[in-house]
Amino acid sequence: MTTDLHTLLAPYSLDALEPPENTRFEAHLEQCPACQAELAGFQATATRLGDAVALTPPATMRSRVLTEIARTPQERPVVTAIAQRRSLRSAVPRMAAAAAFLVGTIGVGGYAIERDNAHEADARSTTITSVLAAPDAATTSKTFSTGGNVRLVASPAQDSAVIVANDLARLKGHKVYQVWMINGAGPKSQGTFTSSGTMIMHGAGGADSVAITVEPEGGSKQPTTAPIVTIAI
Repeated sequence: MTTDLHTLLAPYSLDALEPPENTRFEAHLEQCPACQAELAGFQATATRLGDAVALTPPATMRSRVLTEIARTPQERPVVTAIAQRRSLRSAVPRMAAAAAFLVGTIGVGGYAIERDNAHEADARSTTITSVLAAPDAATTSKTFSTGGNVRLVASPAQDSAVIVANDLARLKGHKVYQVWMINGAGPKSQGTFTSSGTMIMHGAGGADSVAITVEPEGGSKQPTTAPIVTIAI
């Protein structure tokens, strides 16, 4: 399965990528002005979210954060070297609570056909931010004895949820982890990942839970194994 490297922007900005994906994304980042601009905006927003957790958030926080994330990419800040961006990331706090789920944990090429992909990346980052900053956002996490963890942040008001898996045990035999959103009509696939991944789920307000199963590479139409974890929404 080919990964659109633009979708790795959010976990990259929070140091949540595995080394191979991190290397691939940094090579892409050097050639993609859209991702370079969006990276600065997302880091700025994540820092604000981390600060908001440490203090009682003001009523205007959500609107200010969303305004900032929408405005920052258009400013096209000066591009810095990869080493400098690493230094910036290491200086950013680990985003306790509201943004830390991405750190503790929803997985190309040159700049030729990037406009549509850049819009998708912008929309993805904006959705993640809106769920994180929602006043009704609730976080649930699960840590596995075999390593890794899964965190879910759900906002009924946004009718959306973000699930992030980080460093789960590598599966053998061409298997993948598959995420399902479950309601009265049954499970609906949200996508697959191999060890780590970030997924945005719309329509979460009508769901009862989110589950992860082990499936054949490429995913299944319906779950074929018992869930390794089920998280109520």
